[in-house]
Amino acid sequence: MSRKSIPSFEELKEPLGWSDPKKYYYLLAGFSLRTAGRLSDGIDTGFRYGFDSGMIMNYIYENVPHGKSFVGRALDEAFLGQTTCKAFRAVKRIQIDAISAYINEREGRETFIVDLASGKADYIYDVLRHTGPNVKVLLRDISEKTLAESKETALGLGLRDRVGFEAGNALDADSLRSIPYRPNLAIEAGLYGIVHDDELVRKHLSDLREIVGPEALLFNVQTYNEQIELIARTLVNQDGEPCVWHLRDKDLVIGWAEEAGFRDPVVKMDPYGIYAVVLMRN
Repeated sequence: MSRKSIPSFEELKEPLGWSDPKKYYYLLAGFSLRTAGRLSDGIDTGFRYGFDSGMIMNYIYENVPHGKSFVGRALDEAFLGQTTCKAFRAVKRIQIDAISAYINEREGRETFIVDLASGKADYIYDVLRHTGPNVKVLLRDISEKTLAESKETALGLGLRDRVGFEAGNALDADSLRSIPYRPNLAIEAGLYGIVHDDELVRKHLSDLREIVGPEALLFNVQTYNEQIELIARTLVNQDGEPCVWHLRDKDLVIGWAEEAGFRDPVVKMDPYGIYAVVLMRN
């Protein structure tokens, strides 16, 4: 599928007409995924928690096929081998490398990191395992259940004294004002793809700089995905609605960040050309 043939975000929000043969293809694909597909633990996790949830992200990161019988495991292996899943894992590695490089740049100085929509934040723990006590993190997420699960991970790794947890909405200005310290690095991984309102993202970047004032900002942008229509027509999000992700040109989002006052973008694409990971300075 060429980039030009991918439906726009607005088109993906609209149901296909009954005269469109693609409608029947996606109806059949969706039925298969919701029934036999759920023999795969990964697909089942996606339908239970949403394919945009932290739960499915962590499952994809683990990349160990599980399922009901050998059929379920085979389906799970196929699911985890999809290009979108491979891109998720590649982006995780890029983000770990970017965070680690930023910490190393600070040459041992105390570093405070806040992840504003963290999910379980497995990649943060991968970083913390290789840093000293001078690096501390505040994980914020709208889901208290996800934060509780992340707290268990911190305890199991012996990192509880270096990680704080706080329920909060990254897009709410009052919630941002409750962050107790100015962070050296703010992270927003995966947030923009599930926020459909351009002006909301644009305003948020301005609020982030004015209210939180991080020295640096790390975010990612889903720029292209040949599976975007399959995902939108057959899978569900955390609210049980069609999982419509918003593709955006990386330069558009970087431009909004520059309008807000961030500068010097450093961009790294995943090997599949789906995600751009961007680090900017304040």
